[in-house]
Amino acid sequence: MRTRGLRAAPGPGDPTLPSPGPRAYSSVMTRVWSIVGEGKVDREFLAKIPIFAGLPPEILDRFIASGQVMDVPASCQLLAEGDPARSVFVVCEGVLEIRKRGASGGDTRVAVLRAGDCVGEMSLIDIQPRSAGVSSVGPAAMAVLSHSDLATLYREDPAAYTILVLNIAREISRRLRRVDVLLADILIDLNDVWLEANRSLQPTRKED
Repeated sequence: MRTRGLRAAPGPGDPTLPSPGPRAYSSVMTRVWSIVGEGKVDREFLAKIPIFAGLPPEILDRFIASGQVMDVPASCQLLAEGDPARSVFVVCEGVLEIRKRGASGGDTRVAVLRAGDCVGEMSLIDIQPRSAGVSSVGPAAMAVLSHSDLATLYREDPAAYTILVLNIAREISRRLRRVDVLLADILIDLNDVWLEANRSLQPTRKED
């Protein structure tokens, strides 16, 4: 793994973890998020992201100064389901897919993330391993904020930390509401299919 900037950051997840297909872990990281000249991360970009909404400008500047930017190649597994959760990621460029394993062991795509979307913020609330795997669809750029950076914010500015946590909780609530609607639609469709199949299996009554 090549590095540039002041120092290398640890990779998000173990690069030795197996992954489907020819995925390989390869990335280039910088110590500083603020690559304003390249247009990847700046205060305006962060302020538009729901989990950072309402945070004072100086807090956004702190995140920019303490974070990292990771350039990710195509078909790269960033996180594996069950990985320890130590960071929150913001998509700066590109497209990522989230895949979830089922009880049978197979996995399926459950979401697609684009610039401005976040992944990993749920672990800040429940302190659990990664709930799903994340892979890049094509080349992408990710901003990385470690849990230790957030712990520092908690110690130094509890009010800003509270805003951040409430924003994350609202985002999780919005996702749950969308899942509720999706689940209801699926169950209604299944019920309609079952009723139609049941009617088709009923013996046809002959008229006298």
